[in-house]
Amino acid sequence: MLARSYLYVPGDNQRFLDKVSSSSADVIILDLEDSVKHENKKRAEEMLQDFLDHTERENLYIRVEPNRLAFIDELINHSKISRIVLPKTESISSISDLNEINKTNKSIHALIESPLGLNNIDEIALSKNVISLGIGEADFYSTIALSQNIHSNLKSFVRSKLVLASAAHGLNPPIAPVSSNFTDASEFLRESEEFLSWGYWGRACIHPAQVEISNSVFVLRDEIKAKAKEILEEIQSASAGAVTDKDGMMIDQAHFRWASRILEI
Repeated sequence: MLARSYLYVPGDNQRFLDKVSSSSADVIILDLEDSVKHENKKRAEEMLQDFLDHTERENLYIRVEPNRLAFIDELINHSKISRIVLPKTESISSISDLNEINKTNKSIHALIESPLGLNNIDEIALSKNVISLGIGEADFYSTIALSQNIHSNLKSFVRSKLVLASAAHGLNPPIAPVSSNFTDASEFLRESEEFLSWGYWGRACIHPAQVEISNSVFVLRDEIKAKAKEILEEIQSASAGAVTDKDGMMIDQAHFRWASRILEI
């Protein structure tokens, strides 16, 4: 089952680490990258090693610092870590560098954070151990923005590319990006619902207040599950490839594939 919420927790913040066990987030992403200052990297790595050695929390990911891969092989391969989040993924070489350290072949969530990464999205999606994609929007748009506002058409184009690449290469649906404005709950809800309509599933969060919103949005409604089950039953019992449902609508193998995918989430 796919997760609904992914909460980033800075690796050098003991107070936040102490709250991980009680978090309602489906996944905790232990962060060694942007939320940790350069001078605190080594300390954060030591703190996470101790945390992982003692925690009973499951569904733990780690966002690595690409420039420090050689120093964190024990963290990457720790039995408590179930997936690696790779920031600033720009090519297959980015994945290869990580896999040199990733001896246990953990799944990789690749973050696209530059136009070059987006340009190479197909080879990234096909790389070894990559299971899902995401976008770091702040980094991505900082490289191309010429004003404070990013045109909605550009955002739609970039976000849609992740959905299409994920579907084309059999990956999990992409994970929706963070929103730095954690005080505006209504906007976070609106955006999350929009990401769901695009084909994203689950959202990265930087504040506990965002978790419950994400958990409430990325769920299969009862009516959707019921419709999917109905389609499967109609197709499986039909003598032909297409059949008319109880509402007089034709359903065929395309509907069957949709229903099967829905019930796998």
